[in-house]
Amino acid sequence: GVHFAGNAEDYQVPGPGGAGCLHLIISVFLPLANTEEHQDLTRALSLIKDTIKEVDTLVNLHEKESRLRDIHSKMEPKTQGKIKDDRVFRREDLAQGRRWLLHEGTVSWKAASGRLKDILAVLLSDVLLLLQEKDQRYVFATVDNKPSVISLQKLIVREVAHEEKAMFLICASSNEPEMYEIHTASKEERNTWMTYIRQSCGKGKGATGVPEEDEKENN
Repeated sequence: GVHFAGNAEDYQVPGPGGAGCLHLIISVFLPLANTEEHQDLTRALSLIKDTIKEVDTLVNLHEKESRLRDIHSKMEPKTQGKIKDDRVFRREDLAQGRRWLLHEGTVSWKAASGRLKDILAVLLSDVLLLLQEKDQRYVFATVDNKPSVISLQKLIVREVAHEEKAMFLICASSNEPEMYEIHTASKEERNTWMTYIRQSCGKGKGATGVPEEDEKENN
């Protein structure tokens, strides 16, 4: 019988008029199975798949860089976010070249009173920012006087019992651990956030999330 490596659907090219292009190529060359031409075609299709993946990755990186610049430009110039140990995160710190955007989205921060506050959570390569919109500008969110900048160092994320759309963020990087209860719109969104945060923990630079030069000045 005729054998072809992979599924035809795997080789389809997105875009108008191109969705079935590679599928057509496969159909035409199927009779060449087990021939040198078939092997060449298989290698070519594999290279095309790899190229498409690389392009998708570059597009995704570009979109995240653009979104981070958008968040930076929309932030109130003088806003400061409190970090554990009485340190602050400033708007200009967001533009540090060594920081990059991993994930962001609207979530709800649950206060001790039980009230939910809508915020923009911004997961960077070393910190998680909790922002709120005020007068069409982003400022650092304020709930129960807790820090609105969370270092990824020693950050623990846990599910909330009997609450599939919520997660606990436990910040254990200081003498007084803080716990945040964050709610999302769906279980899938909660799981996505938990995955991103868990993958990011331990990869951040610096124990507090402030620029390294600031850490040196404070030591």
